[in-house]
Amino acid sequence: MKRIKIKTFITNLFKKKKIKQISVLYSSTIIGIFIGLFTSVITTRFLGPENYGDYKFIHSVYSFFSLIISFGLSVSAGRLLADKSNQKIRKELIGSSIIITSVLGILFLLSIIIFAYFQSYFFPKDLKHVFILLAPLMFIIPFKMSFEYLFQGDNKIYQLAIFRQVPPVLYVLSLLMLNKFDYLSVVSATSAELITFSVIVILLSIQMKPKFIKIKENVKIILNENKTYGLHVYAGSLIGVASTHFGPIILSYFSDTNIDVGYYSLANVVTIPLIMIPNIVGTTMFKEFASRKSIPLKATRATIGMSVLSLVGYILFAKSMVLILYSEKYIEAVPLIYIVALGQIFHGFGNYYNRFLGAHGQGKILRNGAMYVGIANLLGFVFLIPILGAYGAALTQLFSGFVFTLSLYTYYRIYINKIKSENFEE
Repeated sequence: MKRIKIKTFITNLFKKKKIKQISVLYSSTIIGIFIGLFTSVITTRFLGPENYGDYKFIHSVYSFFSLIISFGLSVSAGRLLADKSNQKIRKELIGSSIIITSVLGILFLLSIIIFAYFQSYFFPKDLKHVFILLAPLMFIIPFKMSFEYLFQGDNKIYQLAIFRQVPPVLYVLSLLMLNKFDYLSVVSATSAELITFSVIVILLSIQMKPKFIKIKENVKIILNENKTYGLHVYAGSLIGVASTHFGPIILSYFSDTNIDVGYYSLANVVTIPLIMIPNIVGTTMFKEFASRKSIPLKATRATIGMSVLSLVGYILFAKSMVLILYSEKYIEAVPLIYIVALGQIFHGFGNYYNRFLGAHGQGKILRNGAMYVGIANLLGFVFLIPILGAYGAALTQLFSGFVFTLSLYTYYRIYINKIKSENFEE
């Protein structure tokens, strides 16, 4: 009886902790939504449609390159931390991951410099000097993906919330100061963003107390995990996730200016909370997923309910929101918001099932799902953008989101049925 009571107490305590973690991450995300909206209001109003388009073009370029040079190593490190058998070498794995990410940062910096010298040959506006100026600060960008996976794998949800939300707060304060002294530009805004992010990365690196010992052995462990898991995810990301960031780049290529890039990017910025709702549940439960045979039905129903309500809200208030926050200059973004909003819902649920399959080390499945998304993105961007411009990009995002959810849900059903079948045979 005592054993049963103790087990029940631990189970209830675990559930309370999980609910608390979801609440913290969800609350911080809601706060982050308002911060993000406030940030976008400042940048859009003071930079104007064309400069805002340049600003988002730079974002798309470095997001694209950060995925290319990641090689799946961050994913592998996060997966190793989620495995309870690695608890004794947890801090050593974090230390080795930071070393690996620093090397990736140097590669990333060099990639941006090379891109800068060829950029003017393919795009309407020459931003070479901007990329060259920002290149040293861009060393920090690979740490965004790395720390996301480290905190998720180690179930450090509170640190993840800080990592996601504190940099935007510091960035907003920086923008207000830059605007006050009339020094807000594409270069200063991007520099402020990268510098504030660097500060948080350094502080959280210290807080994690990584151990830089047995680096060769631990790097080898991460590389071995990468061969069986990370590289499969990476291969899919190259076509899937990277192709998503490729959209604004192609849109810029087929446009005379980056104004359409600004409208399309604004639609993404405004609707990003919709993709976060399923992500929050999946991220919080990542470590628990590793020991579960399926996703709890209650979690899925609650996620669907919150997502549908949020989507309805966007459809009803999108136009008013744009007019109030961004002015009539950005009214052309409203129809794009309707399309992109639904696409974000689909992408969010694709990531929801992605988390479960990732926790079970199903790298090949994640690769395949991402490849389907990538093919959908590339087809849409190549054939629809030249004809429909920003609308082509929005419709592509909707189509690829649907493909993502459908493929990952199908793989999820196949996987859990396989588990049931194996247990039945035993």
